[in-house]
Amino acid sequence: MYKILVIDDDIQMLELIGQLLEREGYDVQVAEAADEALGAIERQAPDLFLIDLMLPGTDGLALCRQIRRNPKVKDRPILFITGHDTDYDVTDALAAGGDDYILKPFAVRELTARLRAHLRRITASEADTMMPHLQVYARSRTVLVDGREVDLTQVECDLLRYLCQTPTKLHSTADLLTNVWQYPPDAGDAALVRNHIRNLRRKLELSPERPEIIQSRHGRGYTVRANIEFVDEPLPRYL
Repeated sequence: MYKILVIDDDIQMLELIGQLLEREGYDVQVAEAADEALGAIERQAPDLFLIDLMLPGTDGLALCRQIRRNPKVKDRPILFITGHDTDYDVTDALAAGGDDYILKPFAVRELTARLRAHLRRITASEADTMMPHLQVYARSRTVLVDGREVDLTQVECDLLRYLCQTPTKLHSTADLLTNVWQYPPDAGDAALVRNHIRNLRRKLELSPERPEIIQSRHGRGYTVRANIEFVDEPLPRYL
């Protein structure tokens, strides 16, 4: 369940937004001022912030800047909510580090749609962060998997490089035989590809029987799931 922190000095607005978001299935925290919000962050870091620009004492822009300096929540989405009678505009909000801006009164569907969009973004970002980091050195047959050095044969290196060039694409056995082994169409043995894929998994994967990096789709081919970095320079000697 996503946690959303709503900061607004209007108690009625806090109650309205809180009830609305709870009906949408969110875990809602509320605060009436910046110092109260900062305390709530230390107790339980939220996934997203809804901040009213006009707050007593420390205003919403200053609060946003403080959130962006907090390593616990610096990458979390911040949406500003404010009325038409404020001296601030969308430029001020975005310059302070905000991700979005919505005016009161707002349509319920618009607010919830924007929340879902920003929450999908952080979910995708976290998924990317969790993927293995694959560094492929162009001038050697060396690969680093999350900093762990792996030494490959020439064929294994060629095969991995080819897969990494289009990591989201599924490569069929025929495609690999043609573009890695340079066999003419309808030539070569599928077992050759399977054996080299098996060897690559033994070297790259923490659990070759449950591969996370080189994945296969039955009858469709092989693909790579990793954050891939091609390194043009030679591998440093201390690695």
